[in-house]
Amino acid sequence: SFQYTGNITNKINTKDNLLFKTPLTQWDNGMQHKIPVSATFNLFKYINIVPSFNYTERWYLRKVMQSYDASATSRDHVKRDTINGFNRVYDYNLSLQMNTKLYGMYKPLFMKSKELQIRHVFTPTVSYTYTPDFGKKKYGYYDTYTYTDEKGEVRTVEYSPYDGAVYGKPGKGMSQNISFSVDNNIEMKMKSDKDSTGYKKISLIDQLGGSLSYDFANRRWSDLSMNLRLKLTKSYTFNMNASFAT
Repeated sequence: SFQYTGNITNKINTKDNLLFKTPLTQWDNGMQHKIPVSATFNLFKYINIVPSFNYTERWYLRKVMQSYDASATSRDHVKRDTINGFNRVYDYNLSLQMNTKLYGMYKPLFMKSKELQIRHVFTPTVSYTYTPDFGKKKYGYYDTYTYTDEKGEVRTVEYSPYDGAVYGKPGKGMSQNISFSVDNNIEMKMKSDKDSTGYKKISLIDQLGGSLSYDFANRRWSDLSMNLRLKLTKSYTFNMNASFAT
């Protein structure tokens, strides 16, 4: 599947008699393009593979560069220069998901096989996501300036020329995660003359799941999240969520 979404914003805060006299370079404007691409494949007949690629691009007509100037009238003594021109700011991320379903059937020995059966559905999922570090100098989305403070120490300040832009800016730092999750569903099927199909389904455990992820960049595991859902009656459902520190 392939999709495209485009948005254009052009706004200004000014007096009504100056609205059409203000040049376009002084307006807050931009255009954003979003293109998600995904596919579904089947591996070994039973494993579903879902790769996806998400691309976002922003177009801006100006950027603001900063430098330290002790004579500047601003409180932080920072000089801000607006540079007009076309600026292309983009970012993207990749992901890959694998999942399958395992079915188990149990027939109690003390019952006739056709009168009662218990089915267990086990759904494991493994996902991997990757986002590059768009804070690197080669992208130009972040810059720095230096100054000497009152104690004579040299300080470095990092900023983005696209701070305050209508569609924001790409984030800093590489992100690389792998996550694991499992879901369980257990239901019982009993023979019943009251049901039109001849059998009545009873949910024993509607959902019992857990998820855990590992952050490669920071080399740490996330907390283990678990959830339980029981259908007590047709009108009442019991939900419980828990989190365990790893």
